[in-house]
Amino acid sequence: MPERFENESTNDNARLDEMFAPPPGSLKREPRHQVIARLAGPDEAAATVSALIDAGVATDEVFVLCGEGAVQRLDPTGRHHGLKGRLVRAVQTIFGAEPFIAEDAQFLEHGGVIVAAPARDSPERKTVTQILREQGGTKMRYHGDMTWEDVG
Repeated sequence: MPERFENESTNDNARLDEMFAPPPGSLKREPRHQVIARLAGPDEAAATVSALIDAGVATDEVFVLCGEGAVQRLDPTGRHHGLKGRLVRAVQTIFGAEPFIAEDAQFLEHGGVIVAAPARDSPERKTVTQILREQGGTKMRYHGDMTWEDVG
């Protein structure tokens, strides 16, 4: 679980979620050509986003899940996104993604932050993975076309 301080404000989470959230109302689906990392809190996420942007990663391609709405946006069962959401999650369960989604939801519930950044080719993947690792990213996964692998 992420380390948190008792006096930490949730305002930082809300600001990050507003700036770098996936499109409103959309179900966070299986990422494609992205590296996903868990970070302890909003300070680490803000530093990570800055480092990614400094490295030339497009701002609109970096997503941050955090705060109260993050678990509902991730929606592990799909129930908040209707029949389509439940069907997407059912297919993901068949293909073995359910444990990732459930673990990510639990991490978010405990105040963690998840950052997703594009990794369309090998150089971009290497750069993004290195930045996420340097910023304290854990449980990092690269998601390609219908595949995923642990990267740190």
